[in-house]
Amino acid sequence: MRASYSFVVFLGAAPMPIAAMFYYPNVAVSTLEHILVDNWGAYASNFSSAITPCDNYVTEVGQPAINSRRTTSAQWLRVAFHDFANADVAAGTGGLDASIGFETARAENSGTAFNDSFTFWKPFVSEFVPMADLLAIGTVMSVHLCGGKYIPYKPGRVDATTADPKTGVPEPGTSVEETLAQFEKTGFNQHDAIALTACGHTIGSVHAGGFPEVVEQSAITPNNTNGASNFDDTRAVFDPAVVHEYIDNMGARGGALVTSFNESSRSDLRLYESDGNKTMLELYAQGNEFQDTCVDLLSRMLNTVPSGVKLQPEIAPSLIKPINVTWDVTSDGQLTLSGKIRMLYAGEVSKDPVSITFSNSHTEIMAPEDNLGTSAFKLNDSQTNATTQYLPFSIPSAKLSGASSFAIAAKGFEIQSFPIQDKAFIIPSLTRFADGTVSITVAARTDRDDFDPSQIFVKVSTPVAQPLTLAPKVVRTDVQLGKGESPLEDIDYWSGSVSIESPTGAVSVTLLSGEDVIDTLLLDAGVAGW
Repeated sequence: MRASYSFVVFLGAAPMPIAAMFYYPNVAVSTLEHILVDNWGAYASNFSSAITPCDNYVTEVGQPAINSRRTTSAQWLRVAFHDFANADVAAGTGGLDASIGFETARAENSGTAFNDSFTFWKPFVSEFVPMADLLAIGTVMSVHLCGGKYIPYKPGRVDATTADPKTGVPEPGTSVEETLAQFEKTGFNQHDAIALTACGHTIGSVHAGGFPEVVEQSAITPNNTNGASNFDDTRAVFDPAVVHEYIDNMGARGGALVTSFNESSRSDLRLYESDGNKTMLELYAQGNEFQDTCVDLLSRMLNTVPSGVKLQPEIAPSLIKPINVTWDVTSDGQLTLSGKIRMLYAGEVSKDPVSITFSNSHTEIMAPEDNLGTSAFKLNDSQTNATTQYLPFSIPSAKLSGASSFAIAAKGFEIQSFPIQDKAFIIPSLTRFADGTVSITVAARTDRDDFDPSQIFVKVSTPVAQPLTLAPKVVRTDVQLGKGESPLEDIDYWSGSVSIESPTGAVSVTLLSGEDVIDTLLLDAGVAGW
C-alpha cells in the first residue's frame, strides 16, 4: 500500500506541503515508528520536544516553565496510570483506551495534567493513530528519554467513545484496602501495586496547587509557583532514587505522599508499609535491575486494554525506511517516482554508497542530504545514540517500466526490498485541503486487463473535535469520482471533492477498488505540537 504524509513536523499550525509516500509496513506502524525513532535533528517528529530536556513542561517555556517545577514526562506517566487504573480485567473493560479524556471532572483526576497532555497529543491523532496509542507512546518515551529503559511498544489501541462508568483511581486519602482492591481488578497484586507505584514515582512531584491536602501552601514561592514537592532528589531522571531515599530515610524520603503534613494523605507510605516494606526492600536490593522491573510492570499497564482490542506486534526501529516515496505528475505532465530513504546507523554515518535497484534492474546510487538526525535508540550495544541519514531520489517512470519493487543495498545492512504499484494512485500535487474542502485527483491505468478504473472510489477520514474530551473523533465520508482530462498516455484522471469539518490533525484520503485499499494519502500531517 502506498500512502502519503508530510514528514517534517513544524511547531505551528500552518498547513504543510503535501508529500506522498509508500508506508511500510502500514500507515500506523510507519507513523508511530517515526515518533519513536526520529527524536532530534533532521525530520524530527517533534513529539519528544515536550519531554526533552526532562525537566521541561509542555505548556510553558522559559523561566515560567523552570519556576513551575512541573515535568511533562511525569505528567504523561500519571495520565497513563489514571487511564489504566479503572480497568477490570475480569470483565474485560477499561485499561488504555483514552477514556480519561471524558473523566477529567472527577475528583480522582484533579489537575491540568490530562487536558495539557491531550492538547499536545491531539494534532498527532488521525484515522490510523488513536489517542490511546499516543497516550501509551508518551509513557514509553518519557521513560526511555529520561534515564529508563525502553518499554517494547505495541500499537493497536482503540479510543473509547464515552467515560468509563467505573471509578476508583487511588487518591491520596484512599485507604490501603481500597487501593489494593482496585489494583487487584486491574490484574496487579500487592507486590505489583507497590512496585508499579514506586516506578511511577521515580520522576515528578506533588504540587500544592493541585493537592493542598498533601503539600502545604507555604511551598508555593516565586521560584516554585506550583508548590512542587519532589518524589526524590532527581525529579527529572527515571532511576531508583525514590526507593533508596525512602528506605534510607534521606533526601525527599519517598516524596510528599510518604511524608505529608496531613497523615491521611500519606497514601504511598500506607501502600509501601502494607507488606512490611518487603517489596520496597526488594526493589532497593535490585540496583540497576530496578529498571527491568519497571519495564515489565509499565509494559503490563500499557498493554491492559478492553477485551475486544487486539494489540499488534511490537514496533522495532527500521534500519532502512522509505520516506515520502510517491508517484506524482510534474507540471509538464511527466510521471515520476521520488522520495527519500532513511538509514539508521548505530554509530558514525558510513561514507559507503547506498544504492536503489528496481525489479526491472534499473539501479542508481543515492547522494545523502547534509542534515542528520539523532535517535534516542542505541543499536548493537552501542553507547551512543543512533544517527539517521536521508538519501533522496527522483526517477522518471520511463526508467521504471514493469518495476513492482525496489531494493536498498548498503554496506553493513541486510538488503531490503519494498513493493510499489502504479495501477492507481492519488496524485499528491493535485490533491489538497483548502477552505473546508478536500479536492482529490486520482490517476488510474487503462491498460491493465485485471483492473477496472471505473470501480474505484475514495474515502476521506477527518479527525475532528468532539464534546467532553480533547481526544478527536474520526468522521468518515465517501467521495464519488468523475472522469477528467489526463495528460498521460494509458492513464485516466478521476476527480472529486467533499466538504469536511475543521480537522484537528491529518486528513486521510483512501483510494479503494471494491474492498481493496489501493492507496492512502495524508493531508496536512504532522501539524502537531506547539
